[in-house]
Amino acid sequence: MKVQDMVKKHPASLRDVLATLVPAGVLTWALAMLTASYMGYAKIDAAFISSLVTSVLAVYGISRREEPKKPNPPQIRTTPTAKRTTKPPP
Repeated sequence: MKVQDMVKKHPASLRDVLATLVPAGVLTWALAMLTASYMGYAKIDAAFISSLVTSVLAVYGISRREEPKKPNPPQIRTTPTAKRTTKPPP
């Protein structure tokens, strides 16, 4: 079966497959380059590759979740006290 015949019969499904495979290919390449960069095999700007990975993951709806901040534990406030000196008995 030719590709043109597949497109005519199932035009939306081929687009869906390509829309899934292209970002997956970019993600695979970017992760491979990032790994090679960290291992010293490639000299690529890690910030660019990391932003590319983040963008591709956002296409799939994957994002970083913020953890809720825990409230600080209550602090006991103490007031400074004056030094007490004891006088020796007379």
